[in-house]
Amino acid sequence: MSRREIKKIIDAEKIAAGEVVDRPANIVKELLENSIDAGAKEIRIVVKKAGKNLIQIIDDGYGMPPDEILIAFERHTSSKIVKIEDLEKLDTLGFRGEALASIAAVSQVEITSRVKENERGVNIILKAGKCVEKKEVFCPIGTNIKVKNMFYNIPARKKFLKQDPTELGHITDIIQRYSLAYPQIHFIYNHNELNILNCPGLNDLKTTVFHIYGKKVAKLMELVNYEGNNIKLHGLLGHSEISKNNRTYSSLFLNKRYVISDLLFRAVQEAYKGTLMIGKFPFFILHLEIDPSVIDFNVHPKKLHIRFENEEYVYNKVYNIVRLFVEEKFIQKEITHTYSDLSEFSQNEKELNGSTFYKDSESEIVAKGNHPKVINDKEVNKGEIEQLKSLSLEEVPIEKSVQLNLSNKDDISERIDKSSAESFLRGDYVLIKNFPKLRLISQTGQLSNKTYILLEGINENGEGGFYILDQHAASERVNKEYFFNYFQNSKKEKQNLINPLKVEVSPSEKFFLEANLKEVSKLGFDFEHFGGNTFVLRAVPTIMGKVPNIKIITEIISDLTEIGKEASFTEKLDEIINYLACHKSIRGGDDLSLKSIRKLIVALGNCKDSFHCAHGRPTLKFFSFKELDKLFKRRV
Repeated sequence: MSRREIKKIIDAEKIAAGEVVDRPANIVKELLENSIDAGAKEIRIVVKKAGKNLIQIIDDGYGMPPDEILIAFERHTSSKIVKIEDLEKLDTLGFRGEALASIAAVSQVEITSRVKENERGVNIILKAGKCVEKKEVFCPIGTNIKVKNMFYNIPARKKFLKQDPTELGHITDIIQRYSLAYPQIHFIYNHNELNILNCPGLNDLKTTVFHIYGKKVAKLMELVNYEGNNIKLHGLLGHSEISKNNRTYSSLFLNKRYVISDLLFRAVQEAYKGTLMIGKFPFFILHLEIDPSVIDFNVHPKKLHIRFENEEYVYNKVYNIVRLFVEEKFIQKEITHTYSDLSEFSQNEKELNGSTFYKDSESEIVAKGNHPKVINDKEVNKGEIEQLKSLSLEEVPIEKSVQLNLSNKDDISERIDKSSAESFLRGDYVLIKNFPKLRLISQTGQLSNKTYILLEGINENGEGGFYILDQHAASERVNKEYFFNYFQNSKKEKQNLINPLKVEVSPSEKFFLEANLKEVSKLGFDFEHFGGNTFVLRAVPTIMGKVPNIKIITEIISDLTEIGKEASFTEKLDEIINYLACHKSIRGGDDLSLKSIRKLIVALGNCKDSFHCAHGRPTLKFFSFKELDKLFKRRV
């Protein structure tokens, strides 16, 4: 290959614009940051066709003088920094001086702006970055900027834009983040003449959360406020009831800037340890304020990712602050609440036969006696607690262990009486010195980790042996084929709800549901828009049960919205069905009856692919007697 001559790139501005502007949401973000930096108290966002036709931002900030407005659209011009040392005391959102130039290079821009010193403002029109008209106009103080026909001059880039609901979801997400970052600013957001969000600038974060996420979420969030010598941390931390399946729902703001920081997310998540189920992530909105000189904001084209000078110090500081709060508000209070609920439940259920429970100061439960009554903390004699604590485990007089299990009657009837001889033989380990602890497996074949089930069988080659079944993987495969067949089948077996459920969603989730009501209905969920951000659920697929849990429904909507952010519903259908299949599956740790296990085996056998779960993992593995014979040297 011959050497090519180095030449100046033609239309370099259009190519470079791709670093800053690749979708309408990026334009909204950059313009919002300019309005905030200009000291706006009210910001109006008007969007048409998901930002592809129009993005308009109107603010009441300082405005721009007539002699500076054109300079603002030149590359690397800024009112925020002049030299690189200014980055060490950065207190604004914008600083590179690239955004307006990049936006103007790939769209048609009209801007009107006025400062308070002038009676009239200036209006300019730019096309492909070039000023085609400039005039004086009467207008209010502040800036009104319109960005029209994004990528009109770069068709190759325009075709990569996603469908309107996807692009609108990204725009809505960024507006929500900045509403949470600046609760003192009044944000008004409209799309195609419809009001999407109206967050009054009351400087109250909980009120903003209410307007974005709804009343229930706002009620389940606790204020946190810490101020130290060189760090401030304040915001809202969510109870475990509103935990999420991934961390993208939470918001972190560093010096009022929305950031994505793995370090800070890990610190908060670790601080929640012990309060959340496995696979769940805390929901929080936190503002961290520290000296800008120890932060590098200039490591990402969109300024979303950052670096700290001393990462270990920041991690430990955030962890310790959040952990103290979690222990006080969530762990201690929820333990008290749990025991209170347990007492009330047991006192009301006279037919329950069980032990008396005592709770000591370390929140340990000790069973004593065979009394049906459960007493409160206040009724416990301190002397008795100390006496119990001093006993070894073998000395505690327990006649029969008690487990409050809310299973159905069939499951309870199938349980083996633990005092029977067979139960003793199966349940107790054989304890002999210099020999492994051994015991017989349960009658159902389910191993003690309640994840794998041991089955005897014959493979397709007629070989005898045993199978190990992964109960979650098997259930996931059954559910995947159920939802897939349901989506493809014209005859739908739906469970109509006697009492339809009202479901509150966020603006992003609203767009997703509205755009995909037909597709979601094909999966068995009949939603109807009730008004605002509220939908009514009138039917569910029969697999969901007669009375679906509202928390599960809102979780499904949130996660499906997240899956559908990057592509259309049809493109993501397989991923959506995999998610639903996983969501409704038997979990590792679930205790199964003989009847449940046999039902699962029959359903798995009737699947098109019985041997792999929705994500490709094996559902069962076979071990032949021949292999065992070789293992034990019975065969050479």
